Amino acid sequence: MQYLQGAWGILMVIAKELIEDIDRQRDVITIAPKDTVSTAAKIMSDNTIGCLVIVDDGLVIGIISERDIVDRVTATKLDPAKTPVCDVMTTPVVTCKATTPLKEVRGLMSQHHIRHVAVLEGDEPVGMISIRDIIAQQLNYDRDMRNLTVFLLARLAETRDSDTGSHLERVREYTRILAEYLRHQENFEDIIDEPFVDLIFVTSPLHDIGKVSIPDSMLLKPGRLNDEEFEIMKTHAQIGADTLDFGLKEFPDADFLRMARDIACSHHERIDGMGYPHGLVGDEIPLSARVFAIADVYDALVSKRPYKDKFSPLVAKNIIIEGAGTQFDVDIVTAFIKCESRFVETCKHYSTSAAAVG
Repeated sequence: MQYLQGAWGILMVIAKELIEDIDRQRDVITIAPKDTVSTAAKIMSDNTIGCLVIVDDGLVIGIISERDIVDRVTATKLDPAKTPVCDVMTTPVVTCKATTPLKEVRGLMSQHHIRHVAVLEGDEPVGMISIRDIIAQQLNYDRDMRNLTVFLLARLAETRDSDTGSHLERVREYTRILAEYLRHQENFEDIIDEPFVDLIFVTSPLHDIGKVSIPDSMLLKPGRLNDEEFEIMKTHAQIGADTLDFGLKEFPDADFLRMARDIACSHHERIDGMGYPHGLVGDEIPLSARVFAIADVYDALVSKRPYKDKFSPLVAKNIIIEGAGTQFDVDIVTAFIKCESRFVETCKHYSTSAAAVG
């Protein structure tokens, strides 16, 4: 059940982020009905907002938006410096409570053909929701649900191996640490940007999804695999890639599927061409897979497996350094050395968390 606890934790994070985003809309700026349109326009510009609530004697009597200024002032050639906002305000004002679901708020907008809804607590305006806010919320929600679905699929595959613990959580953190560091290095600053860092964090947990095809007798074998078994085990990389590539053919613009496919297929390739499944050499290996390879090997080294005890962080570090230029990209090994203390901290954090859950 540990994977369900992890999924629940992610859901709580997403819920918290959504609540915080909505709370940002709680700040509201009001204006008096006799203030001029010029004053309203300046307030909107200074505060980077799209509308103001018009309040008279503590009561909300209208709203003035950028669209009102364009449609009712500019189009009719009124003098904005002399025209009071009450002459161009939108009425009646549609309101909601801070607890009103966004779906209902969007329904109000559609019903009344409006783009803004005032948020009230009692009779006091505490915020403003715009159609742009709701669209942004929906996009964020869709993104978060995609990310959660990706992680849960990876979790489902991982449950077949009871000895990997918080492997997915650790490797995605290691991968993000490396990508974030490389992003600011001259050799990578034109290749790695913020979206790349976000995507490699989201997609890296899918690296071993092809292992669902590997028999338990090999996946859970309490010892090293023989040559025949190892050849079967190696097929997980291509099987995972083929599965993700099927989705990519249906949605060719889905960058997250492309990166997930590249990592699944190539995270066991080696810079010297001695890896699998295709024996790629050097830069033929996708950058995302080169970055992830170090994260994955590090975690395997410092973790207990059915066939080995865990190594110390120092031993793991030295093994990775020895693999520079043969197994691993030299530049990424250099980044790992710079970030190694954060790897150790991440490993300790998830080991402590796992112990607390247990």
